[in-house]
Amino acid sequence: MRESLQFAIPAVRSATKEPSTLGNEVFEKLRQDILSSRLQPGTKLRFQSLRDAYGVGLSPLREALSRLAENRLVVATGQRGFRVAAVSVHDILDIAMVRKQIESVALRLSIENGDDSWEARMVAAHHRIILAEKAGKKVDEEEWEQRHRDFHYELVSCCNSPCLLHIHQLLSDLFDRYRRLSTRSGVGGAPRTLMHQKIVDAALSRNVEATIKLMADHIDEATKLIVEALSRPPGREARRKVPEPIAPPKKPRRAVGSRRAAMADR
Repeated sequence: MRESLQFAIPAVRSATKEPSTLGNEVFEKLRQDILSSRLQPGTKLRFQSLRDAYGVGLSPLREALSRLAENRLVVATGQRGFRVAAVSVHDILDIAMVRKQIESVALRLSIENGDDSWEARMVAAHHRIILAEKAGKKVDEEEWEQRHRDFHYELVSCCNSPCLLHIHQLLSDLFDRYRRLSTRSGVGGAPRTLMHQKIVDAALSRNVEATIKLMADHIDEATKLIVEALSRPPGREARRKVPEPIAPPKKPRRAVGSRRAAMADR
């Protein structure tokens, strides 16, 4: 019995390893598509369509969707499947509030524990953002997003708390989805660059309170822009981009009126 049991255990591990690996792969693909808004808020995630799009079976797909639901990027709809999580002003304000609290704790610990290596990584991550912003439109949006995410991670990377870092990652996902959805652009301008520089300078000087305050202001500024975008009436941007709409159709309207007058005379 002991001998047969020893052979049974590796067999079970081998059988469960592949779905877990595939589940992780499809989780990352779905996560990226949701964060980048390729999958819009409220989109129904149909199993067959997802299986065809991502080339995976039902088991790893369910595993990925369940993880995304735990991370609040998708919502389970009972027996009807899953949808990409909706967005709202109340939700982003809640996310921003919690993120500021978590960032303050993580930043405080990271500054207290950070060594020369941490300072070097933080400065390097910031410099990579500067290079991307100098390149402007030549930089792929996903590349900028990754550099921006790396920078914010390095700031808190020395908090020595896996739990805090895990929560930080989840909140970054939730916040970044709103930011990318509202701005539709990953490349920032001078104000954001200036704020990043101030945060780095405060962290390097080991000024905990100043760093926390600057980060809170940074989050508040981004949240304000997100709320403004969410509050904008649908289609407002599209109307702005069309020069002088409606002007040309005046003649057709007069022609229609004349035909109606002719019909009335008869």
